[in-house]
Amino acid sequence: MFSEDLYFYQHMNLSSNQFVMRLTALWALSESGLGGIMHAFKIPFTGFFLGGFAIVVITLLALNSNKCWRDITQATLLVILIKATASPQSPPMAYIAVAFQGFAGALIFSLIRNKRLAAMCFGCIALFESAVQKFLVTTIIFGNSIWEAMDLFFMSIAKDLSLAPEFSFSLWLIASYTLVYSVWGIIVGNWASLLPKKMNAKAPFILDAFRKLKYHNVPASEQIKGKRVGKYIVTFFMLLFIISTFLMLGSGHKAIYAIARTIGALLILFFIINPFVKWLMQLWIDKVKRKQDTKISPLLNLLPELKNLVTPAMMIARSNSSGWRVYKEFVFALIVLTLFLPEN
Repeated sequence: MFSEDLYFYQHMNLSSNQFVMRLTALWALSESGLGGIMHAFKIPFTGFFLGGFAIVVITLLALNSNKCWRDITQATLLVILIKATASPQSPPMAYIAVAFQGFAGALIFSLIRNKRLAAMCFGCIALFESAVQKFLVTTIIFGNSIWEAMDLFFMSIAKDLSLAPEFSFSLWLIASYTLVYSVWGIIVGNWASLLPKKMNAKAPFILDAFRKLKYHNVPASEQIKGKRVGKYIVTFFMLLFIISTFLMLGSGHKAIYAIARTIGALLILFFIINPFVKWLMQLWIDKVKRKQDTKISPLLNLLPELKNLVTPAMMIARSNSSGWRVYKEFVFALIVLTLFLPEN
């Protein structure tokens, strides 16, 4: 349990197992549907936000547990199973990201006794992996052509401006992007480690604001379709950028190679690797489901209830904050409502 005498343990009538179950369900909601809901609210940097959300939930699981490895790894497996059930269109890399976050969190919180330090280390490592994974996938699809085209493009601009082009723009971009993600992970981990004190002080006000609300759920229609279309658009424009750069620099053969390689990589990825990995995962999921069925069903039943808390949590956050603070308060309000309204 938390070391402090927390308000919500005195008033919400949840056992430790129920506490873990509801946080696990909230993490599963985030992985299987919160992204689409956030798109409906027009929240920017959704991927950035969702990575941080997983860090917050895993940190709270660790703060609540005396057996971090067991509780977090079990929650991770359940989230992967629910994600496969509720969001079967997810690519294999999405499951890898969830697995890495869960097992990294379980390991770090088991090894480092100082929970605040552990949360910061975990946040840094989790989002570092998230950033690196994006570049790995981009390289797998486009090859080195994407980075070569980017370097050539910015070198030509630097030359036109009489600036020294003796640097790799792509390397600078990757390093900067990864650094931003890592620092953000440290910030989120630190904030998550301080949530128990904040809950103790502000939970009654969140509950009072919830009781006074009148709201209607915001549907998030055609979110999956929109995400798929968005990925295709990004791929198209990245390929167009590569081709245009090589053609403008008189390297037509490289442009042809980039087209052929990208198309080949996409065909292999979508029609061979993805189906094969999903088939292997389905075999594993079916095996694990038989053992975990009694735990999965209650979690699946919780998802609609928690989904209905997203709209009021956002309304409470927007009534109390403005600017970027809205998103921080949204996460806090959603967690409080998840834990304090067990009968809803």
